[in-house]
Amino acid sequence: MSQNLDNVKFLHPIGASTFKYGVTIPVEAQTERMRAIEKGGKVAVNILFGTEEPVMAEIRRLNNNPGHLQFRYENKSQELLRRYLSGIFGSTERGSLLEIEEVIPFTFLFKPILKNTKPSLQISDMLLHRLEQKEIERFAEISQIKESLATVEYGTRFSQSDYNSRIHEGLTVKGWNREQKVVEELGLKCDFEKNGIWVEVEFGNARSYYRDYVKFMLAKKYRNARLGLLLCPTTSFASLLCELGRQRARENVVRERPPTYSGMMSYEKAARELPFLGFMFDMPIVVAGVEISGQSLFQGNAVPGQ
Repeated sequence: MSQNLDNVKFLHPIGASTFKYGVTIPVEAQTERMRAIEKGGKVAVNILFGTEEPVMAEIRRLNNNPGHLQFRYENKSQELLRRYLSGIFGSTERGSLLEIEEVIPFTFLFKPILKNTKPSLQISDMLLHRLEQKEIERFAEISQIKESLATVEYGTRFSQSDYNSRIHEGLTVKGWNREQKVVEELGLKCDFEKNGIWVEVEFGNARSYYRDYVKFMLAKKYRNARLGLLLCPTTSFASLLCELGRQRARENVVRERPPTYSGMMSYEKAARELPFLGFMFDMPIVVAGVEISGQSLFQGNAVPGQ
C-alpha cells in the first residue's frame, strides 16, 4: 500500500542516544506539519511499539542554531519505550535500523529492523502512467529488476554511489545493456535498456530527474522504447542516506560548519509531480520507489481509530 505523502516516514540508524532520550527527525523527511513547529516549540505525540500500550512523548524543535527536530522520551513515564528499544537491539545495535512511520497525524509506529535480518533493497511503491496494474505482469524485465535489487544489502557505510554501483552490477549480470544512447547525435544515455525497457536509476539531485523523462520520450521516438522506468529512493531511504552521509563527514573531516544535503530525489517527489507532467508523455512510464526491506519485529499493536 502506498504511503500517505503527507505523513512522516524515515529510517533511523541506531545509536546510544536512541536508548537514552530520543531520535532526530531528518530534515529530508519532515512534512509541513513538522516544519511548522517553531524553534523551542513542542507537540505531544503517541508512540506505538511492540505489543505494549502506546507511550506519550513529544517532538521538540531544539532552541539551537540549526533548530533540530527530535522525538524526546527521556522522562520516567517513557521508560518502557527505552527498555523496549534496549532489549530489542542490545549488542546488535550497529547496522540496525528503526523505521518510524506516522500512521495518523502525530501517532507514530516504531518498527525495529535488525542488521542480522540482512535488510536489502526492494521496490515498495509504483506509480503507473499509461499503464494498468495488470499489464505490469507482462514485463518480465521488471521482475528481473526486483530480483536484482533484493540482492543489494543495506550497508552502514554505503553512499548513493555505492548503491548505484551495486544496482548496476546486478542488472548487468542479468543481461541489461548499460549506458545506452537514446539518440546517437545527442550523446544522451539511459542507465539501462533491455528489450525496449529503458531504465534510469536516480539516486541524486532532484533537479536533474526531469532529464530522465526527456530521455524516455526520445527513446520512444528514435529507439522504439516500450516503457520507461524511473527508479528512485523513497523519502525514508533518501533521508537515511543523507543522515549517514552527514555522520561520515563528521567522522572524516573537521569542518567549521556541518555538511548540508538538500534537494535529493525521492519517489514521493516524483509521485506528486507526475500527474501534472503526464500530459506530455505518450508512452508507458513507471516510477518506482526503492527502500530498505528487513524483518520487522513489530507484532501488530492496534492503530488508534482503526
